[in-house]
Amino acid sequence: MTTQKMQLLIGILDKEIKSYVELKELFAQKREILKKSRSDDLGVLDNKILALNNKIKKINKERERLSEELTGKNCNMTEFIEFAEQNCPDFVNRLEDRKATIGSIIPEITLLNQQNIELLKHGMIITNKMLETIIDAFSPQGSYYNESGKTDSHDIDLWTISKEI
Repeated sequence: MTTQKMQLLIGILDKEIKSYVELKELFAQKREILKKSRSDDLGVLDNKILALNNKIKKINKERERLSEELTGKNCNMTEFIEFAEQNCPDFVNRLEDRKATIGSIIPEITLLNQQNIELLKHGMIITNKMLETIIDAFSPQGSYYNESGKTDSHDIDLWTISKEI
């Protein structure tokens, strides 16, 4: 019974690793889209990331449920390895391999996500500056007065006070 559950655990961990690899690829794609300012593609990619995140949550719930059945508590990878050492030594190497794989993927995903956040922040700064420029260009200009106190509406005249002839 324990052997079957450990095999099931290995399958769940493989699904989790596959999903993390896919998430890493999506974050890398997102970084390229942010660099190229292709906002149309960004929404589609974000939807894929959200869908994959929901899939990962379901896989984690499966792992937690199986962990409860095996050990009576929600275990991390180290605790799974310790459990396997005592109950199913055949699975120790496979669990250690998966722990190493997950341990290498997670920092890469975190780094890509942080880079994407910085690119988004930079994009927001640039967008704000562009909006300020547009608003300044279309905001009403101050009136120009000639020496008689009349509004002068020449666009060609560079002086703020012009002499009336």
